[in-house]
Amino acid sequence: MPQTVNDVMGPVKVRVTPGETLRDVAVALAAARTGLAVVDVAGGGVITERDVLRAIAAETDLDSATAGDHMTADPVAVARTMPLEEACDLMISRNVRHLLVSEGDALVGVLNMRDVVGVLSGAAPLGAVPPARGS
Repeated sequence: MPQTVNDVMGPVKVRVTPGETLRDVAVALAAARTGLAVVDVAGGGVITERDVLRAIAAETDLDSATAGDHMTADPVAVARTMPLEEACDLMISRNVRHLLVSEGDALVGVLNMRDVVGVLSGAAPLGAVPPARGS
């Protein structure tokens, strides 16, 4: 069984600027088959597929609203050496599906709930969790 975040984390697949439209964010997330984009701003930021869905539900214009308008600033980041069980507890307590992984000031990856479940269930070996059906 994997013991640390490092054993399960994956790479950052999508990076966007705060000025990119929500439509552009949605297209980038779909193309990369992922649910999280890192927003390149001071202090860091993230925008998820759920953020885009909430904007759609609020009838936001996806061609004028930006990632910066809908992102989470200063997202929680964990060390790659954090015990996996502790990271899972943090995901549950914060009601998030992704955690950024850092080493010092450098962003080194992302831990996401889908990969954790895939690996811990034995459904997929480390680094080989397939994309979601329909992705």
